[in-house]
Amino acid sequence: MIKKLLPFCLLISVFNTYAECNYQASVTSDFAWRDSLSEYKSPNYRDSWGPKPASYPAPQIPADCDPVKWQQQRIVAVAEKYIGLPYKHHHIPEFDNGSGAGLDCSNFTSWVYNYGLGIKINSDISKQADTAGRILSPNEPLQPGDLLFIRTIDDSRISHVVIYIDPNHIIDDHGSGVKIREFKGWYKNHFAYARRIIN
Repeated sequence: MIKKLLPFCLLISVFNTYAECNYQASVTSDFAWRDSLSEYKSPNYRDSWGPKPASYPAPQIPADCDPVKWQQQRIVAVAEKYIGLPYKHHHIPEFDNGSGAGLDCSNFTSWVYNYGLGIKINSDISKQADTAGRILSPNEPLQPGDLLFIRTIDDSRISHVVIYIDPNHIIDDHGSGVKIREFKGWYKNHFAYARRIIN
């Protein structure tokens, strides 16, 4: 009888442990420290997109948090931190060559994963679409933090990438800068596939 109850007791213990996690506070607790680090590898650069980003360390996931859920919420929180950042063809947010600071769509997603989880993914849109994490099958449910790749209006190629938040919302860096947008219209009609980095 005890052997039959043990797995259930363990499940209750795990549930209670994760239930105590303060996700909202813990996912952003080290942002001030990360902001104090240099954003770039070196101040020297050779192209108009500015210096390449520095590699950020992996965060310490609290022991009382579900690690997958924590990382998903962390990515969304990092992305939301940059709401209002302008759309620019730059590698790092603070770079300003006279046209203003900013990021473009794939540098934004690359930056969010680097800053948030210490994971470097290629910032080139076509390479990111081919190599970031694993591609999801069409019937796999989307989860927060998934990268959604969007085709051009004529469906000829991948031209954009966004971060999935929930069935109705995504966040991306587009013409008007970083913003939470509704997952509809062009985003949904020309959605190609998703890739998952958090497993």
